[in-house]
Amino acid sequence: MKYCLNCDWQASATDDSDRSPSRKAIDHHVETGHTIDSSDGVIPLTIVDEPAISLVRE
Repeated sequence: MKYCLNCDWQASATDDSDRSPSRKAIDHHVETGHTIDSSDGVIPLTIVDEPAISLVRE
C-alpha cells in the first residue's frame, strides 16, 4: 500500500488499474510534490503543519 503523507491519496495492488502502485505513487509525487510512504503500517502517517515561528527582537 502506498500512502500520501500530505493528502488522502493512496494506492494498492488490488486497485483496478494497469499501473503499479509504485508507478501511481511516483506520478502523484511528480504532479503534487507530496511525500509518499510505502510502509505496511495499519494507519498511514501524516505530516503535521507546524505554525511558522516568529522571532521578535525586544
